[in-house]
Amino acid sequence: MTVWGFVRKDGTAHAVYYAGLMTGHSQPTVRLTLSIGDWGTTDDEGKNAKLRRWVFMEARPTSDRYEIMVREPEESQYFKKPILGTPMTRIEALGNPALDEFFAVADFVALNDPAVKSYLCGQQVSSVGRKGFAS
Repeated sequence: MTVWGFVRKDGTAHAVYYAGLMTGHSQPTVRLTLSIGDWGTTDDEGKNAKLRRWVFMEARPTSDRYEIMVREPEESQYFKKPILGTPMTRIEALGNPALDEFFAVADFVALNDPAVKSYLCGQQVSSVGRKGFAS
């Protein structure tokens, strides 16, 4: 099951995420593809993607919290999506000053996206509180 969304900062889109909830696995995990960069402006020609960086992370619940680790971008099902920007390898991400921001966004998603939060807490996946699109 995949949920996706964006995170706002200073009134504009700051990050986009895809969260794969690995339901049906014996070990619950959430696989996060997080892209941070110039999401909040109009970009008719795709130039803003060059300003974005993204990482692939995995969140696993523990007895009283969750842990997040950086994985290799090729493991993400969104690896060949140029709109996300430039992927960072695990080694690149761990040495990048923006890593704290990626972890902050991952924490925000884990604590504020109802589907991700409910899944990491060992509950039935809930969409209560998610905002959908009006048709």
